[in-house]
Amino acid sequence: MAPKTSNLVALLLSFFLLFVSSQVVVADAKRHQLNKLRLDCVSFPYPPPPPPVAPPIYVPPSRSPKGKGP
Repeated sequence: MAPKTSNLVALLLSFFLLFVSSQVVVADAKRHQLNKLRLDCVSFPYPPPPPPVAPPIYVPPSRSPKGKGP
């Protein structure tokens, strides 16, 4: 009877530890989800837009043989 009792106690203790560890994981997941939701609600200011850049000036190619004039 003693070996059966010790096996039963060990089995019950194992189930209890498994239950406790699963509850810790569930509580940790809920806390993580709440923190994520809180961070989603906080609006961060957007960075300012970059300054406008002037387009490059187009210079058509020269038609003269020396490349200095029209």
